[in-house]
Amino acid sequence: MKSNILAFFLSIGSIALAVLIVWFYNMSDKDAPEMRFTAMDLTYDSSTTESDLLGGVMAYDAVDGEITDRIVVEKTILDEEQQTAVVYYAVSDLSGNVTKQSRVFPADIDDVRGIKAEEEEKEVKSYPGMSFGVQDETTSGGDGEEGASSEEGENTQGEESGENTENGKTGN
Repeated sequence: MKSNILAFFLSIGSIALAVLIVWFYNMSDKDAPEMRFTAMDLTYDSSTTESDLLGGVMAYDAVDGEITDRIVVEKTILDEEQQTAVVYYAVSDLSGNVTKQSRVFPADIDDVRGIKAEEEEKEVKSYPGMSFGVQDETTSGGDGEEGASSEEGENTQGEESGENTENGKTGN
């Protein structure tokens, strides 16, 4: 008899606990926050800060209200072909619901990468002996006879350089 009474109260307790769990679950915040963007005239470059990227971005949650201060910049991806930067944002409410969105800005890729056309020209001029993918006529067998090689296996002597070449290899 005592075991039946104990089983009855445990069953009633379990049912009451299940009802409470379902009730609290249904009352919890399951809606993700809403993120909105206002138009901005911003070009992404090396001086762009996170606060610049967060300007014009707002977030609101139905339960928590204004949560703009919880927005973070997750990452930024540069698209060199289209000269754009895609900025990814995320915001979460106090219940842990997350919203992620992205925004595209025009980008000054050369400034972001730190490469300017003038610097590239200076590099090429500072190494006159280096060819950087451009063939030099004196070493590639161009119009002049210097460095020109005959058929494979023959030894040729450069007139002015005094270098021996065999099978296209330079020897001393």
